[in-house]
Amino acid sequence: MNKEKAGLAAHSADLQAAVELANIPTLACLLVHLTGQIHWVQGRYIPTRTRGLDDNDSGGLDADVQAEIRRAALDALRDWFAGQPLGLANPSDELLVQMLGISLGETIPPEYAGMIRHELGLAESDDTLPAPGGDAAAAVPGVRALIIGAGISGLCAAINLARAGIPYTIVERHSRLGGVWLENRYPGAACDVPSYLYSFSFAPHDWSRFFAAGGEIHAYLEKVAKDFAIEPHIRFGVEVTEARYDEVTDEWVASLVTQDGKKQALRANILISAVGAFNKPRFPNVPGLAEFRGPSLHTARWPVAGVDLKGRRVVVIGNGASAMQVVPAIADEVASLTVIQRSPQWAAPFAKFKQPVPSALQWLLREMPLYRLWYRLRLSWAFNDKQYPALQKDPLWKDPARSVNAINDSHRRGLTAYIESEIGAARHLLPQVVPGYPPFGKRMLLDNGWFRTLTRPHVHLVTGAVTRVLPDRVVASDGTEHEADVLIWATGFDVVNFLAPMRVFGREGRELHRDWDGDDARAYLGTVVPGYPNFFCLYGPNTQFGHGGSLITIVERQMHYVMSALRQMFARDIAAIDVRRDIHDAYSAKVDSTHEKMVWTHPGMDTYYRNSKGRVVVNNPFRIVDYWQMSEQANLSEFELTPRRDGASSQSQRVPA
Repeated sequence: MNKEKAGLAAHSADLQAAVELANIPTLACLLVHLTGQIHWVQGRYIPTRTRGLDDNDSGGLDADVQAEIRRAALDALRDWFAGQPLGLANPSDELLVQMLGISLGETIPPEYAGMIRHELGLAESDDTLPAPGGDAAAAVPGVRALIIGAGISGLCAAINLARAGIPYTIVERHSRLGGVWLENRYPGAACDVPSYLYSFSFAPHDWSRFFAAGGEIHAYLEKVAKDFAIEPHIRFGVEVTEARYDEVTDEWVASLVTQDGKKQALRANILISAVGAFNKPRFPNVPGLAEFRGPSLHTARWPVAGVDLKGRRVVVIGNGASAMQVVPAIADEVASLTVIQRSPQWAAPFAKFKQPVPSALQWLLREMPLYRLWYRLRLSWAFNDKQYPALQKDPLWKDPARSVNAINDSHRRGLTAYIESEIGAARHLLPQVVPGYPPFGKRMLLDNGWFRTLTRPHVHLVTGAVTRVLPDRVVASDGTEHEADVLIWATGFDVVNFLAPMRVFGREGRELHRDWDGDDARAYLGTVVPGYPNFFCLYGPNTQFGHGGSLITIVERQMHYVMSALRQMFARDIAAIDVRRDIHDAYSAKVDSTHEKMVWTHPGMDTYYRNSKGRVVVNNPFRIVDYWQMSEQANLSEFELTPRRDGASSQSQRVPA
């Protein structure tokens, strides 16, 4: 931070205004750093337990205690901006765990200390983002990387490779970067993870809303690409149709096709898949679809110019995350709105939906990094491992059809009460909006006015499926017909066929999708697959955390692991690493056995988390701290290693670690 600039700003009204708006539990943690006084997280300053997804801005404290904390924070921040050092810059592990737990009203296990320290930037070193100037061990002459995709994962990979001195190229099939946030621009499109959590740890941003809209997220990604000079390395309008591993040269050969049909080939020592998962829309093959006279479109293929919905009869098929956003967003515009759902969805309240981040608070989050990092850390617990116990099946639980354990059942009661309060007098909707399966069985959604919208007189909810499309209406599975001028398909994505339609060929001509038996993808740590050396899959199988969390956090952690592997490779003059089959299979078995004890294998519902064989292939079954520890450092003893040597076939020269 530019202290002179910050010091001048501290004399303005911004600081006082920011402190008046700041989150009290976060301020208390900050005060421990600023003053060195631990009593700010003790005694009468201990906040109440944070409930649900709320930030608990007041801490549940009396007004006079809140005022005391704000006054002390204002004085301490003025001193800090004037140049006074932190009173306690680097608390002990024990104190860090205690501070986080007290600020949330939770018991945080000691094993989270390393993760907390890392997230606060207090770790002794950070392998994910080494100091600018590169890493001599990583910058091996002639080594190049190919990244497929310029979305969140691709940008994260590029930044890490560049800072390690590894040249790279990104190929992106679209004409712009952004991935899922380029493609999804339907009305109401937004993120259901808090903005300050759904952003790169190394690229903070002045978010305008606590939960950012899709357009702002896309603009943020474009800014990141500009700030880190990524765009010159991107080849837009180029798609990878297949990639083959050359065992003679230890290189990947990617077959490319440009938008005008020209075919090219590109060689790289390192291949990183950053193609994402939410990019293949599921569009049901319904009889008569071609006969429909009006616009018929998937939410992920919304036209740039938009669609005229004013005064029109609209039918929305689906009730997942995109439907829950688009339906309230268009309800005021349409003449009638019919929603056809297969089954109800659980949706939780979130207090800061559409709330702007006040400019003064933006200023504090920008100018005082420790405040932002503590605020982000508290969010990460509420949206991450806090919910993990609610996912575990209790074999002795009395009513496993409706809930899986006592905590899960308390969620059911609380969420049901919330739904009842939202629908008010429209009690006839209850059978259609309260799910019969346990909470978290499907992805937990956030309510942005969905339930209230369903109670409006021109909005109609139908449970079933569309069995036929006629020129001006659809037919539901119960035989009812629903007039329509516009069809909006909010039917989700094919997320279980990872990497498709791209084909990947590894050693001895093996093909990845054959190894995966189509939609049964498996990878060690969701990142590496035996038989495919130097191939790293970001947001791969079993990497999404169904109990919450930010995709960006997981992708950063995957790249932390990848960079650890690459640095060790280059330091030992290794040309290629290939994860051992026994290591991969043992991890895969652990994933499956852990899932068997969790809600996502509950037989009472269908979910996109499971493939055609019933196996959970999308979600990670572990706590985030478990995955964090697993990915802390790559262990090359878990890989077959190919030494770097000139002019020799590497196939016969693999060596043990």
